[in-house]
Amino acid sequence: MANKTTISRKTRVKVADSVPAPATKPQWDKLRALLKPDKLPLGLTAVLQHVLKQLHEAAPQMAAGIFLLDEEKRSIQAQVSELFQRGIQEGRGALPEVLRTSAPVTILELPAVEGESVAMQSQIMVSLQASPRVRGALILRSPGKNAFTAADGEALSRIAQKIQTAIENAMIHEKMLQEAGGEAERDLVMAQEIMARLVPRKAPEITGVQVANINVPAKIVGGDFLDYINLRDNHYGFLVADAAGNGIPSALLMTGFRALFRGLIQNEFNIRSVFRRVNEQLVESTASHQFVSAFYAALDVTTRRLIYVNGGHVPPLLYRPDQPPRALEVGGPVLGILPGTSYHEDSVVVKPNDILVLYSDGLSEAESPDGLIFDSHHILRVVENHEKKSAEEICQALLEEVQKFSGAQHADDLTICVLKFL
Repeated sequence: MANKTTISRKTRVKVADSVPAPATKPQWDKLRALLKPDKLPLGLTAVLQHVLKQLHEAAPQMAAGIFLLDEEKRSIQAQVSELFQRGIQEGRGALPEVLRTSAPVTILELPAVEGESVAMQSQIMVSLQASPRVRGALILRSPGKNAFTAADGEALSRIAQKIQTAIENAMIHEKMLQEAGGEAERDLVMAQEIMARLVPRKAPEITGVQVANINVPAKIVGGDFLDYINLRDNHYGFLVADAAGNGIPSALLMTGFRALFRGLIQNEFNIRSVFRRVNEQLVESTASHQFVSAFYAALDVTTRRLIYVNGGHVPPLLYRPDQPPRALEVGGPVLGILPGTSYHEDSVVVKPNDILVLYSDGLSEAESPDGLIFDSHHILRVVENHEKKSAEEICQALLEEVQKFSGAQHADDLTICVLKFL
């Protein structure tokens, strides 16, 4: 770093203004659950403050700080808790560590600081890479000696992946506002609110079935969609769809698709006919480069028969212990491209311990930095390793593994839905 460079700082001191209780083990699982993509704010400062607040809830006895260095603008954004050191100055404390470090996780013991009311004795620092030009670190300090282990580093690294994605979205949001002004902000917020309302906030309660889902847009809004439809006579519908592209255009296309599909499926139980009619409507009303892939399945809870149609979507995987997996691929092409297309139905009777994983290509085509693909073999391996766990835990494990695999840089929207049959 050049000595002549002027570094501007934005520092907020919030959270945890009291003397901490004796150190206890941080609740990393609780923190990971709290940092849900659909619960995070848009602005960068608001994101950092939100993360800091959740860190305090998970580890109230610890001091926390988040530091970001924009290497192009030569500016630093910092958020720290009250228990963290307040003198954030170049050349002392946490800041130079952030600027120098390249290690993913650093654990060290801290020297005593004269005049510090609460002595912090241990520190763990996890690197953040929000974009090619913005890097930084998440730092936690504990009053206990030898408070952090390698396992804590692994847990915090997984949490940092979520934080990186939120920071990247916030920076995109701020850039759009700078370039387009207040009208763009209103449009963006409205689009995000519309999509947030469309995706179910909680899974349905169905006798004999555990259901869990995750939806992570690549940008602030995305074109992936997931829906649960309560049908007549103890039937439930499960829909996962993906509009071409991502961002606001895809979100708008998906909004129209959702209204059309729901209106038809609730009045006509023949799934293949619904797909045919939706296809014709999209062919007539959308541009040639716009289309939707979709998978829909209707479950009869009484007979446990699952009837489905796959419209050009990545095939869901039906996992059965000690049996070959089954890909649910019968149906037809994507919706909105070819007029006059016919679609076909297939069915399967689900059994206890069966696990059905529905997802978008944001999961099955996630790419590692080395160019490898998180394909169906990776997905099945995760499911097999967690087959005894709940649908929620399997869903979370898939998200964590793909983030670890890809470095949490989502090039496409990501949707996962797990059904575990009891």
